[in-house]
Amino acid sequence: MKSIAEQLTRKHGADRLKPPVPITMVITDLDVGGAERAFSALAIGLDRRRWTPSVVCLDGEGELVAPLRSAGIETTCLKVDRRRPGSAILRLAAEFRRNRPALVQSFLFHANVASRLAGWIAGRPIVVGGLRVAERRANSHLYLDRITQGLAAGSVCVSQGVADFSVEVGRLDPKRLVVIPNGVDPRRFYSVTPIPRSELRLEEDRPIGVFIGRLDLQKGVDHLIEAAALVPGWDLLIVGDGPELERLRSKVDALSDLKGRVKWLGRRSDVPRLLGTADFLVLPSLWEGMPNVVLEAMAAGIAVVGTSVEGTRELVVPEVTGLLVPPANAERLADAIRRIINDTDRRRSMGAAGRRRIEADYTPARVVDAYEKLWSGLLGIASNSDQDC
Repeated sequence: MKSIAEQLTRKHGADRLKPPVPITMVITDLDVGGAERAFSALAIGLDRRRWTPSVVCLDGEGELVAPLRSAGIETTCLKVDRRRPGSAILRLAAEFRRNRPALVQSFLFHANVASRLAGWIAGRPIVVGGLRVAERRANSHLYLDRITQGLAAGSVCVSQGVADFSVEVGRLDPKRLVVIPNGVDPRRFYSVTPIPRSELRLEEDRPIGVFIGRLDLQKGVDHLIEAAALVPGWDLLIVGDGPELERLRSKVDALSDLKGRVKWLGRRSDVPRLLGTADFLVLPSLWEGMPNVVLEAMAAGIAVVGTSVEGTRELVVPEVTGLLVPPANAERLADAIRRIINDTDRRRSMGAAGRRRIEADYTPARVVDAYEKLWSGLLGIASNSDQDC
């Protein structure tokens, strides 16, 4: 299949598609997560005068199925057995034949590879993948992406860092990659009621940092715990669950300097209220894609202390909206946290600057517009901006 760059520059004939154009969006699962929320927001935000979206989820019915269906989007969950990938691809191909999309947009690794193969079986609609992370653990993922890339026009990378990684490490064709960052609706954070500190068993006069994410080696929480022990005078909320939970809790319990200062809150559905309570976000990831929690913290108007990894370094302007440090460096992370907790005015200034940055450059409307322009160019139909002229 021609690359995105080739498709966007080719001349289209008089047989251009007429709106609304059928498209199918495919994702691995629809449980609540950053990529899944971005996927759902994109599908729901599409202009229905121009697009007729349908959604296929390879897994079972997750929490985000209901809002998609409430928005009038046909959503099919295949509940595939991952031990039988061939069957999953054939079932997805059957969905493509039934819906007859002009274009398929997929998110996440398994959906990307399955959509490329199913599209080839079903009659070769234009297929565009979604690369959401610089995957530094699974070399097999990089290999499968590389050998199947010719079956798709290419992929949307969620950050320039992911695009660079995909070319330099994954050895993907740069002509098959475009960058469309995530967005977040800042209005979700404008009028939230912070959770009272007493409810979280926190002292009133101590700064509060918050980590929000999956407790996985990728997130570098080990280094955060070590940094927290080096800096007295603040409290740390850890929000999330994952395979490293018990080991990390044991590590905290073994450090006397952290006694009573770390609160384990588990998975929460009230992230905007938690961000309203916290004074700053700390995200010590070893690698990323475009972390939604950084977008959300900036939209909530709090400073960010993060590592200089994919996505985070594109969002956080050092000394303006937060501080960046090298990954896997507890001492440098501790220095940044110390600076943040000791300068209230600078912390608040950074939070306000972060909110302005989100409002200007990272809204859901910008994300939807970017995808619609990309799809319009690939299909040879007028974009919204063309129609407005």
